[in-house]
Amino acid sequence: MLPVGIGVVALLMVGAAAYLFSYKILPPPGTAPVIADEENSTYASTPCIVANTLDRELINNRGEVNDADKALELKPYANEKTIADVTADPRWSRDKTCNFANGFDQIVTRWMRITGYRSRWAEDGHWRW
Repeated sequence: MLPVGIGVVALLMVGAAAYLFSYKILPPPGTAPVIADEENSTYASTPCIVANTLDRELINNRGEVNDADKALELKPYANEKTIADVTADPRWSRDKTCNFANGFDQIVTRWMRITGYRSRWAEDGHWRW
């Protein structure tokens, strides 16, 4: 009888782990700002801009990017939009390098929701990371 009990406990543990680590992918809110590359019809998240995980450079002042007192100086072909702006127009696509670096969506497991997690976006939709 003992091996059956161990099997049941193991099965319950595997089921609980599968449940707790199941996830959903949260896309950015429509108000989240992005930097759009008008020539390539791509857009990148602010964290990708700061980390320089982009297909091509979109700002002029790379050396000042971590200085909170300095605003980002965009290249002539770049401008600021929101996620809602770019997702409403089918010609826009995510910057491939930024997307590969998980620069847009947030993966949230049930375990994270139970224990509390910090959203990538502030209440106003701006990026936190």
